[in-house]
Amino acid sequence: MSEFNVYLLRHGELVQKGILCGRTDIALSDFGKQQLIAATNRLPTILHCFSSPLIRCRDFAEQFCQKNGLTLQVSEQLQEMNFGDWDGESYQTLWQTSPTLDEETPTLGAFWQNPWQCLPPNGESMENFTVRVDDFWQSLISQLSQANIDQSNSSNTLVFSHGGVIRYLLAKVLGLAIPGTNHMTNIDVPYGALIHIQIFIDSDGKAWPKLML
Repeated sequence: MSEFNVYLLRHGELVQKGILCGRTDIALSDFGKQQLIAATNRLPTILHCFSSPLIRCRDFAEQFCQKNGLTLQVSEQLQEMNFGDWDGESYQTLWQTSPTLDEETPTLGAFWQNPWQCLPPNGESMENFTVRVDDFWQSLISQLSQANIDQSNSSNTLVFSHGGVIRYLLAKVLGLAIPGTNHMTNIDVPYGALIHIQIFIDSDGKAWPKLML
């Protein structure tokens, strides 16, 4: 049985606060950078590193890889959800948007209550979001299980990503209902959060992930 360790790291605090930041490409604040420095200082030796292409993840990931002699693998699948017309807008503005007489007009409140049924205007559906994150996760497990690694040591992988992506991956690991909203309302992933997932691959190639506290 092979053992792998995956560390999910959410980006740090942003220079612009109070906005719905999905695909909007905003850099980290100085404090946000310090959050990532503190998180990565707690890591064991990393052998593989992946990142979302958005600068709030990628910029620090590139620095981390350069410092540690690693090749950064940038994956479009690790991007945050695309919130369409809502993307980059302030939460205050979005929450103040009242429902219109057109019942089909989506609101942020309706989205949080049932994101599987409410599509952000010109945005990404939850189905498409989960499919692409699933594709990344399965590809990662396949790469790790097929890699030529000394089995006397575990392989440590670092993934720089976003709150929505990490919450969904935690829902998968914990066996929460998907489709469902529990992972969105009951799991908090703050800026700079570092989450350790251990994965065992059995002789049949089946992955057994578990959350390590």
